[in-house]
Amino acid sequence: MKYFEYKTRNRATGKIFKGIITSDDIEGAEDTLKRRGEDIIEVYDLKDFLGIRQRIYNISLKPGKKVKLEFFTMLKFMLESGMSLHESLVAIRDSSINKSLRGLAGKTADEVRKGASLSAAMKKSGYFENSVIMQVSAGEESGSVTDTISRIIIRMQREIEFKSKIKSAMIYPIVICVVMVIVLWVMLTVVIPPLAETLVSMGGNLPLITKIVIGASRAMRICTPYILVLSVLSVIGYKAAVKNTEIRIKADTYKLKIPIVGSMLQKTELSRFCSNLSAMQKSGITLVTSLKTVMTAIKNQRIAQDVQKACRLVEISGMNLSAALMKSGNFPALMLQLVEVGINSGQICDVLDRISEQFESEVDTGLKRITSIIEPSLIVVVGVMAGIIVASIFIPMMEMSDFI
Repeated sequence: MKYFEYKTRNRATGKIFKGIITSDDIEGAEDTLKRRGEDIIEVYDLKDFLGIRQRIYNISLKPGKKVKLEFFTMLKFMLESGMSLHESLVAIRDSSINKSLRGLAGKTADEVRKGASLSAAMKKSGYFENSVIMQVSAGEESGSVTDTISRIIIRMQREIEFKSKIKSAMIYPIVICVVMVIVLWVMLTVVIPPLAETLVSMGGNLPLITKIVIGASRAMRICTPYILVLSVLSVIGYKAAVKNTEIRIKADTYKLKIPIVGSMLQKTELSRFCSNLSAMQKSGITLVTSLKTVMTAIKNQRIAQDVQKACRLVEISGMNLSAALMKSGNFPALMLQLVEVGINSGQICDVLDRISEQFESEVDTGLKRITSIIEPSLIVVVGVMAGIIVASIFIPMMEMSDFI
């Protein structure tokens, strides 16, 4: 794949566009631009120093979950309308105004044009998770690609909705915390120092609360640069440390032990685990292969390690899923019971979906409870701290006015 710079004029609007495009050769790049309804002014090899512009371009094209959802939604509609796979991908590439979606469809279309299957093209692009690629591959083998894509779309919609709920619940408390920190920092480093100098120069014995606030102000002014540097170094050090597998597992184990938060993290991961496992089982993928693939999608390495142990028990000892999960880690008892019921009734996929939905519901409820407690608590904290600072200034001023 080569990179080219282009300059074109839109036939409808007459506007001139400049950008970067990828293709096997310059003729392919020109053909793609013509399909978009643009008149080519010039196309030439990308002038790049040390590949910097290529890396920036690739980062800008990296699609998010919503872009992938739009890609699969459009692809499903076109395939069901009778269009061929390559025609569908080209149509998505040429009709989309979203640069990430255009790049995603373009890379996939180029591989399909060379003779690759959809799953192979998706893998080659490097944008899709292994679980999604394997589901599409299984759908290709069984001749039910559109049904597989439908299941992928449903799962992605649920994931996006779930993440949206979490973000919505956490935005307000985070904003309050940030504003509180900024306001207190400004008061201690900007407002208090000149007032403190005035009070000290006037003489007299200052109240204890005023001395404490003045001391905190001086400490904050001195320590702010060190706090910022230490914070940055701590983040860098943590990210470097967790690259070690053993340290990452210990850190993730500790996260699961944090009161309230740990339980919510576990339920979030298990919801993702059950949802992905159900989707792969519906696609006809074997349990062992499904577990190995789903394990890579789990972010918490402590839980991923437990799933890996369960996978080995299923593969080597021939245990069923519920028995393997029970022996491999600390999974919720109710989840194990429901999985056992699903296995015995032959409805394991439906049970896994219900477990995933239940965990999502519990996390959503837990977040609402936490935010309902945090919000008034933060307001009270802000009020108390602001009151202390104001009192530390006005008490000595009132005493001095009485003396005068």
